[in-house]
Amino acid sequence: MKNKTGKIYFLLGGARSGKSEYAEQFAASLSIKVAYLATAVITDEEMEKRVQQHRKRRPLNWQTFEIESENIDFPVINDLIDKINASGCKVLLIDCITNLLFRLAYKYNIENLELIDNKLEKIIENEITSFFDNFANLLKTARFDSIVVSNEVGLGIVPSYPFGRIFRDLMGVINKKMAAAADEVYFFIAGLKQKLK
Repeated sequence: MKNKTGKIYFLLGGARSGKSEYAEQFAASLSIKVAYLATAVITDEEMEKRVQQHRKRRPLNWQTFEIESENIDFPVINDLIDKINASGCKVLLIDCITNLLFRLAYKYNIENLELIDNKLEKIIENEITSFFDNFANLLKTARFDSIVVSNEVGLGIVPSYPFGRIFRDLMGVINKKMAAAADEVYFFIAGLKQKLK
């Protein structure tokens, strides 16, 4: 008999739109066996404060998984998802894939470049989109439900620096991929949610 696969819920919105709080409440309503995949890396005091706020909100019985490796690649994520599958959790909350994208893009050392070569930009795009294609496929075949949180970063002004523009464009591409893979998609604004799919 084939194992039942879980559903993917994709929650998208701007900063402080209410998506993370809703994701936590929704995860708790689905099961008491929740795994939390924390994707952020603490780089400064502001990020540390945000991480601490998220930690305080999480129930003590949730299992937290962190990406400890500085160099993130698909085998690292694959091993992590295998561990989560083996943990017996019924729900995985991923908050958020924006941080995951940042960590993937950061390794190319392009944040200080004034101009990014088109060839390099294409290499970065191909490698990162391939990573998220594989990531979405992992979630589609997992035995748990997945709640995936992401930021909509394309509604503001065009960033003045190349890394910001590439990041914004990649985030848009990845959000489309995750929305296509998801069973349900919700958009958050000002604490309100709208079902898109």
